[in-house]
Amino acid sequence: MKNSSGWLAFIENCTRMKNNEELQSFFELTLTISEREKIGSRYLILAELLANNKTQRAIAADLGVSIFNVTRGANQLKQLPEEVTKLITQAGD
Repeated sequence: MKNSSGWLAFIENCTRMKNNEELQSFFELTLTISEREKIGSRYLILAELLANNKTQRAIAADLGVSIFNVTRGANQLKQLPEEVTKLITQAGD
């Protein structure tokens, strides 16, 4: 990443948000609609992969994303420790 200090400042600012409404407003200010959609798609892809109920092709078709993006998500999951993947699986609890 070219400017990791900017990313870290962004993350730090996110942690200061008091509620979902503040976080939503902050994201609307700092991210374009396209960026928010891509992040949302990535999250849904990872959640589907972790649920392990569908093939990658089925996930791509159901979410309307490319198989490439699903495969990229699967490859990312292989590199993460289990405690990180639990952040996604427990988010809906």
